[in-house]
Order: sequence, then C-alpha cells, then structure tokens
Amino acid sequence: MKRRFLSLLLPVSLFLALAACKPAVRGAAPAAGQAPAGMEYAELCESPGSCLKVSRLVLGTDHLGKMDNAKTIEVLEEAVRLGINTFDTSPIYAANIEERLGAWLKTQDRAGLHVISKGGFPRDLGPGDYSSRLKGSKEEIARGVLEEIAISDRQLNHNIAIYLMHRDDADFQNYSRVARPQTPVRTILEALASPEIRSKYRMLGVSNWETPRVNESQAAAKLDPSLSRPVLSSPYFSLLEMSSVTTHSGGVQVKHEEMTDPAFQPGVKIMPYSPLGGFSIVRNGWESARREALRLKQNGDRYWGHAYDAIFHAANEKRFNRALEFTEKFNAANNTRYTVDQVLNAYVLAHKRTDFLAIGPRSVRQLRQTAEALELSGKLTPADLDYLYYDK
Repeated sequence: MKRRFLSLLLPVSLFLALAACKPAVRGAAPAAGQAPAGMEYAELCESPGSCLKVSRLVLGTDHLGKMDNAKTIEVLEEAVRLGINTFDTSPIYAANIEERLGAWLKTQDRAGLHVISKGGFPRDLGPGDYSSRLKGSKEEIARGVLEEIAISDRQLNHNIAIYLMHRDDADFQNYSRVARPQTPVRTILEALASPEIRSKYRMLGVSNWETPRVNESQAAAKLDPSLSRPVLSSPYFSLLEMSSVTTHSGGVQVKHEEMTDPAFQPGVKIMPYSPLGGFSIVRNGWESARREALRLKQNGDRYWGHAYDAIFHAANEKRFNRALEFTEKFNAANNTRYTVDQVLNAYVLAHKRTDFLAIGPRSVRQLRQTAEALELSGKLTPADLDYLYYDK
C-alpha cells in the first residue's frame, strides 16, 4: 500500500519524470494558431507523409444532440478554444447532431479541424434483434456501408477525416450473439476499398473490434496495398469495467493489463470510449448513481437497460471506492481540488496505449473539467494505475 501511494508524496516535477511516455506533442494545434499549453496531440498516419495531427481529447457529439443549438455551439467553440481539433460523430447520434455539426463546421474559418464518423452499424430489427451490415459478399457489404456513408458524406460537407466501422460482423437475437462464422476481415476491407466508398473518407478505423480481428486487419492491409489499413481502434476502456453484460450489443472492451502493454494492438492508435468520458455517472457517489441508473433501467431506458448491469457490479464498486480514496489523498498531498471523475478519466489517459480519449461532455463546465484530467494524467505513475485497478 505504501508503494501505491508513492506519487502522492512527490513534487510535481518528479511526477512528470515518472509518468509513462506518450506519443504526443505540446504546442500549436493545426486549427488556428497557438493552442492552449495544456492540450496534447498525436499523429495518425496511414502511410509516411499521409498524417493527421489529432488532439488527445476528441469531442464526442452524441450528448450534444440532446441540447439546444445555442448550447451545442457553445461547447463546440469552447472545445476549439481548449485546443481540441477533432470531433467524433455518427448519423445515428441524437437529434441529427451529425448534420448540425456539419453546419457548424461550414461556418468555421479554421483549417485543421477533423471529423470522425462511423458506419457498420447493424440493422435494428426490433428490441434486441440486430442484423449485421458487414456480412455476405464484398458487394453486399459495400452496398450496406454505402447507405450510411453517403448520408455522413453529405451532412459533413464531404470532409470525413476518419471513418470507423463501429461494429464488427455479428448478428444478435434478444441481445445475445448468434453463433455463426464471421465474415473474413479481408472481405470487409475489400468492400471498404470500393471506389464509391473509399472516395468519401481519408483514413479508416475500427471500433468495438476484438484484438485478433484488429491484428488481422493490419496483416491483410500489409499484404495488399490496395486495401485501407485501419489506423485507429476504439474499444471500451475504463476503470469501471463491463461485466459479462456489455453496455450495448457488440460492445468490446480492453482491460488494464492490455493497455499497460506498449505492444498491444500494434500498428494502430487507440481511442478508448467509456461512460466517464467527459461527464460522470458517479459524481454524487456510487450508491446515488446506482439508484438513478436502476430507475432508468426499470423505466425502459434503452441504454441503461444494459449499461446498469454492465457497470454497477461489486468489482467496480471497489474500484470506485479506491479512486475516491486516491482522490482525497492526492488533493491533500498536493493542495489540489481534483474530483473523482477527473481521476477516473486521468486513469484512462495515463495508460501507455491510450493515444486519444473520446469524451462526451454535456456542458462547457464538464468539458473544462475533462481537459484538466489530461493534465492530471501526466502526474499518475504506473504504480498509481495499478493501485486504482487491483483489489489488494
């Protein structure tokens, strides 16, 4: 226990020396002149000379769709002021936010703002029943994906920087995965290389893909240069791990041991998402959050119908309590005022394989707090991360 809290007793200068190395640089964002000193950037490269400089915090827009347009724009403007230059969206996100984001971007006299959009969503056949868009022949897959990307391409002014296959090939019946062989990764990549699709995105990525399939995508693209090589992988990753129930059908998570390994998923940058990215479901304490999530589940909320069982289990309650204890001791030792949700986000950002974090703030205040978590992540040591995760 004494070693786990070593970082609480050290000066900030020594914190920084002990922090895990990150493939990030500080300085000017490519968007508009000098970015705030606290923002960090990492490069996404499809090939030498074909790279994007992306802010380590990527602004997710799903929750912004649930706000009125004035507040949405306020958060978008604040994100740019903080140095965020990349926005994560989707044609199925709330209140047509993808189209609203595209309209806002059209008004911006700024270079270097990037958009991540998504496809590969299974077709919703009713409660718990989903049919994969990534099964069948190359031609069938191409037709299914084209339905999605044509909408996003139009709504985002023909400016999709990174296109994520947000699900892998799988069917679900009553929320349970149907047992059948998956479509070969190569077939999916061949479909995404079809000229009518390839012309609509700059770089390709995957989200909620199992590690063997991510690795297979890298091998397939290496063997065939005509295929787009996925440059980004976006799994669920949080101190609050999912149980055997996932937050949504087809959700894929990675765990602490994997994210501490620099060789994990070689060839791609990793952008985790989690329910803690930018707002806290546990801001008022574990029990309060559990009761509210249970209320939503019992009232038929589609997300919390599964997320409640995925997140509110005994192992996560112990992790939350350790995070709360850590936050209190850290603040006392360093005269800081970090909140437990900032520590939870810093935990994700401090891992060796976390290149970016997709965040989902619902207000300017939450956005600023998450940006402060990026600074905090540089002060966390590997021993701190182990203390937060392991039940010892």
